[in-house]
Amino acid sequence: MAEPHPGTSCLLSDIETLCTVAHKRAEESDHNRALCPDVAEQLLESGFARYFVPAAHGGSQGSFRELAHALCVTSQACASAAWCGLIYATSGRMTAFLPEAGRTAVWRAGADRPIAAALAPAGVATPVDGGWRVSGEWGFLSGVDHSDWALVCVPGPVDTPGDPWFMALPRRDFAIRDTWFPVGMRGTGSNTLVAHDAFVPAGHAYRHEELVTASGAGPDAACFRVPLQAVAGLPFAALVVGIARGALDHWSSWAASRPVRNSESARLLMARSAAETDAAWLLVERAAQVADDVVQARRHAARNARDAAYAADLAKGVVNRLFEAAGSAAQHQRSPLQRAWRDIHAAASHATLRFDRHGTEFARSAWADDTALRQDIRDDGGRT
Repeated sequence: MAEPHPGTSCLLSDIETLCTVAHKRAEESDHNRALCPDVAEQLLESGFARYFVPAAHGGSQGSFRELAHALCVTSQACASAAWCGLIYATSGRMTAFLPEAGRTAVWRAGADRPIAAALAPAGVATPVDGGWRVSGEWGFLSGVDHSDWALVCVPGPVDTPGDPWFMALPRRDFAIRDTWFPVGMRGTGSNTLVAHDAFVPAGHAYRHEELVTASGAGPDAACFRVPLQAVAGLPFAALVVGIARGALDHWSSWAASRPVRNSESARLLMARSAAETDAAWLLVERAAQVADDVVQARRHAARNARDAAYAADLAKGVVNRLFEAAGSAAQHQRSPLQRAWRDIHAAASHATLRFDRHGTEFARSAWADDTALRQDIRDDGGRT
């Protein structure tokens, strides 16, 4: 087993190098529909894959605050690189819920194992002696071309119907189909994983519910004890806000060198965009601070999900206005602003950032809590 990493994190020490490489390769990764190999390698060097790996397996057991900051900074250089770093980090956290035998198998050669995870149930798992035989296809697995393992989600196996299961597959047990032809986030290489009759030992799987509720016999570190609702959208929102910051920096530099800088409308656009980007980041920062406190994360899980979704909406609005204001200059295929516009629409459409869903759930939860509080006051004779 690899020795635990000496610090609690190793992201920020290499983030400048990562951003330099990712920015240099951003256009090429976008064109190739996959990260350039040197960018994928630098993600590992920067510590994304080991970020949420348990310390017992050589990982960092990092904080959500530092991850959010690293994703925001990296996405200003290349949103696709940040997205794959996000997937490596959060997939490591998901993998940590495996039984000890599964965790040992995945991280036997060290904590820097890039893992791609599929959240949507697909395929079929057939029980056999010692585990399951798994077959199927799982789409939209970001970074899968560079991954050593995959964590796929399958409907409840036939002997245990109901809650889906996550099952770990080593690289030798799956193939990849080139199916990623999107408008935005093109460099993520989110292709389709194909497995045929792959054997998954019993110790390499766990119930989906254990991830959602942070229950089960997983590691005790705080990052594994918070409910999924409190943290699912947070890293994606940090990345989306980073795209907006990068777009604002690009537009502002462009405008500052032209006569448009003297117009009131341009100045107001710059001021409003900066204010809304800052406001979005403040929401992300608060959500990250809550996520690092298990008690608060359980109490404010619905608010965290709401805040992540709203921060993404604010950031997307900023990029929309900047793109429109830039006119035909932003339409060129080599313009960073048009890539930011494409990327932010793709990134903000992720299920974890849909405000209608999370806003509705927040209101339901808030009103339920308010009703319970009023009942407690009545039961206590008004003394609460």
